[in-house]
Amino acid sequence: MNIQLLEPTEENFAIAANCVKNGGVIVSPSDTNLALTLDPWNEDAINRAFAVKNRPANSALTLFFLEPNDWKKYGEAVDEEIVQSLVDAFWPGPLNLILKKKDTVPDRMVCGGETVALGCLSNPVWRGFMGKLNKPVTMTSANLSGQADGVLVDLNLALNQVGQNVDYILKGEAQNTTKSSTIIDLTGTPYITRLGDITAEQINAVINIIPEMALTK
Repeated sequence: MNIQLLEPTEENFAIAANCVKNGGVIVSPSDTNLALTLDPWNEDAINRAFAVKNRPANSALTLFFLEPNDWKKYGEAVDEEIVQSLVDAFWPGPLNLILKKKDTVPDRMVCGGETVALGCLSNPVWRGFMGKLNKPVTMTSANLSGQADGVLVDLNLALNQVGQNVDYILKGEAQNTTKSSTIIDLTGTPYITRLGDITAEQINAVINIIPEMALTK
């Protein structure tokens, strides 16, 4: 099987978008890792992505959308002011927010769970592709499960580990980041579940309620 690399052009953004619309699985850039990218409402595509990664099929995926305020379509806030403050400060960017999910979130994507991780990215290649797609995607790093811990997935790693099993790879790299996205759980008292390049100090400057070392519940 030939690996189909797409240069970041308007024509190729449309090719990638049509592939995802039709149930395909592509690799696209993000603000951090290159990531498997697919339609969150297509269960066959989700099952295929799990198989490509050799990832347990009960691991929830993250939902990504183009417009920051679209979080309101998919997540329920315990405190809307806190969520909106973080959105205004850090989106688009490498921050994921965990919220109680609305019924608009497909159950298969979250493996039947009651919460959803949401993101909105700044990567210009990703945003160009998403502008042609006009719907959210779900994404997970483009590597075999457990085989890229502590490093960002770049083009070479994606090619070597999953390149033969996806439809296209849309070329583009992370935008000046060194770690995977910071994740904040906002389903109760806010806490940081993973620290990336967005620090606890930066988050506290916005909402001022997360202890600096509160990395786990």
